[in-house]
Amino acid sequence: MFSTTEDTTRPIVPAGLHLASFGRRIIGVIVDQTLVTVPVFAAFYALGYMPKDAISDGRAVWFTVTTTVLGLTYETVGIWLWGRTLGKLLMRTRAVSAVDGGKLGFVRAFQRSLVPTTLGAIPQIGPLLGIGAYVYAFFDPLRQGIHDKAAGSLVVQDRRLAPDFVEAEVVDVRVVDPD
Repeated sequence: MFSTTEDTTRPIVPAGLHLASFGRRIIGVIVDQTLVTVPVFAAFYALGYMPKDAISDGRAVWFTVTTTVLGLTYETVGIWLWGRTLGKLLMRTRAVSAVDGGKLGFVRAFQRSLVPTTLGAIPQIGPLLGIGAYVYAFFDPLRQGIHDKAAGSLVVQDRRLAPDFVEAEVVDVRVVDPD
């Protein structure tokens, strides 16, 4: 699924893991952003706020605060406890320490989440800055976005979940001739 030549030609990182492809990372981010933003939109809509309503009365502030807190919590907890969010799980990737390939602790998971979330919350230009934190990875040899640099993390292919790396059990089968 989503296999490209990029998946087979990616460099091996110092920890001996394979970097996740850009395609997998992009789709994972889209899934995660959808999981965070759609419920907030639905809640605001259920409370009677319409997208065409004026945003000068504080609604935009509450929407931004709610989305920021929910996104920061979702990303931090997922990376801290499991090394992945639902988007990363779906795309078979995970965030690991750039030093040893191990799990990120709470502080580093929080740092990693804080950078794009904080940039995205800046009025008027926030969404572009938030995207910029991810786009930086296209120019980095280890595919680290600004948030990865801040936390000392890498996003790698999760070999434990990828079916491409599942090895079949070898069974010794001998045909015995009864004669």
